[in-house]
Amino acid sequence: MPAQFENMLRRTPEPCPRIHTKHRRITTDLPVPESLEILEAAVARFPQVNSYQPPIVWDKAHGYQVFDRFGNCWIDFTSTAVMTNSGHGHPAVRDALQQYLKDGMLAQFSWVSEIRIELAERLIGIAPDGCDKVYFWTVGSEATECALRLAREYSRRQNPNKTRIITHSGDYHGWTLGAHQLSGTSAQKEWLSDPDRQIHHIPFPNQIDAAPDTDWPTFFDDSMAQLSRNGIEPSQVAGIFFETIQGWSALPLPTEYVQRARQWADENDVLLIFDEIQTGFGRTGKWFGHEHYNVRPDLLCIGKGLSSSLPIAAVLGPSHVLDVLSPGEVTSTHAAHPVSCAAALANLQVLEDEGLITAAAEKGEIARRELSALQQRFPDHIAGVSGLGLLNAIRFQNPETKEPDFELAREVTWSAVKNGVMLFFTGQPTVKVCPPLVIPEDAIIEGITTVGEVLGSVLTQTNV
Repeated sequence: MPAQFENMLRRTPEPCPRIHTKHRRITTDLPVPESLEILEAAVARFPQVNSYQPPIVWDKAHGYQVFDRFGNCWIDFTSTAVMTNSGHGHPAVRDALQQYLKDGMLAQFSWVSEIRIELAERLIGIAPDGCDKVYFWTVGSEATECALRLAREYSRRQNPNKTRIITHSGDYHGWTLGAHQLSGTSAQKEWLSDPDRQIHHIPFPNQIDAAPDTDWPTFFDDSMAQLSRNGIEPSQVAGIFFETIQGWSALPLPTEYVQRARQWADENDVLLIFDEIQTGFGRTGKWFGHEHYNVRPDLLCIGKGLSSSLPIAAVLGPSHVLDVLSPGEVTSTHAAHPVSCAAALANLQVLEDEGLITAAAEKGEIARRELSALQQRFPDHIAGVSGLGLLNAIRFQNPETKEPDFELAREVTWSAVKNGVMLFFTGQPTVKVCPPLVIPEDAIIEGITTVGEVLGSVLTQTNV
């Protein structure tokens, strides 16, 4: 098992500095000795795949802070895997749920309800031009899987050979069968006995590692030319998938690259599909991340920050694409569950009323300023910092080989948690900084300062 995926829940208690500031509090060793029985129960009952995050037993979370029941409090830089955009348990979301639960439906399947229509209308109102229907799902992987099927179903009706899908080597789109195959080379795919040979991964346009004068439209054209040399012609392509910002490294795409892809897609009647599961609903300082590239999507996959709480996801797109499946051909028992719809409607209102999208843009500038200062302090170990809005990441490297340093990312994550900043393992050589959009500016600065302090401590202890 790779070191970055070792079972973290089996850690023994380690001494921690006692901390009490306005935003964080550590009063025990970690993991908390009194929590070991709970952690052992988790190891006994949950599969190993669920046991790689820091060994903290969450009890409550409010706004931008996470609490255990042993007196500890963390600044949350995870947003629960980039989900709680409007904060943990926003009062307006809680109130909406309490009101709805008094006598609202607790199951619905595919029957019509006003709350579901209300949410669809709200989403279409903020969606890009051309998106006039909403295909609801429960989680993000289902949405990307749905977009994959829609692209093929729509395109093959125009041309039976138009079934190939292009995606990128550095992307991640989920763990369901199709979504996992859309994901890039970092996804563990050895288990696939018969992978989809019509999904093609082209090189990821990595702005950090590329030469400053890289011609990104030509970079895209060269990738298409290589596909043609491999016998894959534009007339066979149904869709191109983009992870709007590379999730594990918070790395934006080159604008010129995306705009050339839009032009190529129009020239060849190909659907341009953006996976906005992490980047939607204000996270990047705009309603949707693709707006930074000034391009039009054909399909938009959304989730996570749609409700900032309960499971709900969707594909947004035009009628002529979303209507290709016949009634009843694909159904889902819990898609757009009415309680999730109530949470999503309240969450969207909070994002708008409290100006959280603008706040994400402004606070993101503060975060990147602090992260850039961190890189200047540790230039040998930090290969780069990147992001948009409040989706940011630090990329670690080995100072001698310049290879990605997975172990350093893991140790910094755990050390930060021991010092009152909640981070999560990405399984990659990165630490992500993605707090709820409601976080105060001084908490951002305190949290990043703490990450810098623990990085210095880890490097001193390892004599690197």
